[in-house]
Order: sequence, then C-alpha cells, then structure tokens
Amino acid sequence: MTNGSIINLISGILDTLPKSEQKVGQAILNEPNFAVKASVQSLAKKAETSAAAVIRFSKSLNLDSFPELKRQLSMELAMPNRTGYYDIEPGESFDSIREKLVSNVNQTTQDTASQLKEEAIIQVCAEMEQVETIYAYGVGASWLIAEDIAQKWLRAGKNVFLSQDPHVLAMAFSSGKENSLFFAVSNSGETSQVLELANEAKQSGLKVVSLTRIGNNKLKTISDFVLETSRAPEAEMRSTATSSRQAQLLVIDILFYYFASKQYDEMITHIKKSREATNRFREK
Repeated sequence: MTNGSIINLISGILDTLPKSEQKVGQAILNEPNFAVKASVQSLAKKAETSAAAVIRFSKSLNLDSFPELKRQLSMELAMPNRTGYYDIEPGESFDSIREKLVSNVNQTTQDTASQLKEEAIIQVCAEMEQVETIYAYGVGASWLIAEDIAQKWLRAGKNVFLSQDPHVLAMAFSSGKENSLFFAVSNSGETSQVLELANEAKQSGLKVVSLTRIGNNKLKTISDFVLETSRAPEAEMRSTATSSRQAQLLVIDILFYYFASKQYDEMITHIKKSREATNRFREK
C-alpha cells in the first residue's frame, strides 16, 4: 500500500475541520515528535481540547484509530528524505522548476493513492456498469478531467454526454433516462455551476458521483458517491492547481482500469473497435 504524507493531509484539511479538531491538528503539526509518543489524553491536554476531539480528528483523516495516526506519523518522521509541495519563485532556474514540479507530482500521487478508498472505487465502478448514459462536467482545469472521463468511457462502449454549457446539460438531464449518472468534477467542491448541475441531476433522478479534494465541502453533501484526491497547500502561483489536476487524473485512471479489469473481454472488444475507427481517419 502506498504511504502518503500524513503531515500534508493534516495541513491540507485543517481549516475545514471543527475548532476542537483544528486544535488537535495544529498541536500535531507544531510538535509531531511529541504526538508520535503521546496518549489520547496527553495530546488532548497539549491541544487544550478533549480526548473525544482527538478520536474524531483521527476519523476525519479517514483513519481507523489514533494509534493508526501515530503509526503513519512515525513512519513519515523516520524517512531520511521527505518530499513535499513547492511553489515557484521569481527568476527561478529551469532545473529548480523541473525538480519542484516533479516533487509536487510525486507527492500528489503518493498522497492521493494512500487516501483513495477502495470501497468508493468499487461502488462507483458498479454504478457505472449499470447506467446507460454518463454525463460529466467541470470548470477550468476540471473540464480537462471531464473530457478525460468522456474519452475513456466512450472507449468502454458507454453513452457519454459532455458539454461546457451547463444549460445544455440541464436540458439533457431532464429529457434523458433516469438510469444515468452525472460525474461532477470540482477540486474545491464549491464551484457554483457544478453545484447547480449536481442539484439539477438529483432532481432529474440521476445518481451523482463527485470528484473533489478531501475535506468537507458542499458538493459532497449532494453526491451519492464521493471520490477524493489529496489536498495540496495553497500557493501564490497556483502550482498546486497542477498538483490537483494530476491527482484527479490519477483517480480517474484507477477507476477506469478497475472498471476495465472487471469486464476485461468486453473491454478488449470495445477498445479494438474504437482503435479501428480512429485508424480509419489516419489512413485518409
């Protein structure tokens, strides 16, 4: 199993948590070596909160228990070379930019893979097997992810509807069949157009799958199924937007290949037909 950075995870979701849990997270970030050896009660005392808040904080990180939090933290602190997320600076060299962005991508991959829930992938995959039509939508960089979803599941033989115009999608929801699914992509989970379309999809009887970063947001409360990516720290030059895109693409790749593995023979047939169709265009 891939081990992501528990410190990055805590930093990323800290401001989305209740105040009592924020105190726990901040205490861990301030003194991680203390936290590794602490009991629930001693960490609660250090954070000036309750033992129950420490337990809830562990659950907010999608961990089974406080001992599991300490185990992951201990492993990370023992690593000789710790990577992380980096932003670019004025006048930076090519080599420095290259190394920072490679570090960002590697860290994003590790963090997202470690946080991604197998149960969520299985549930979404099962739903996508059953539906007749898949709709996808995102804004800005998330639109690229919606396009990737469309391309992949078209190759899998699914009916996929994609439009950058939310009004067109809303009309498609209302006139389409209820045995359909809307894939809502929003890193923040707060994008107004995506939220409006998710609500519209629900009113039209569609299931909603959201792809968003870990932590609390409005899109998750609307969705039937939630897929989560890691949450990189905010950066002045938005190098973290690159990281979020990579994280989203990774989740979609994992979902697609899991989907394909469950229907291997059928998928090979669909992929062969799609390749033959595109090859005919190249030959002209």
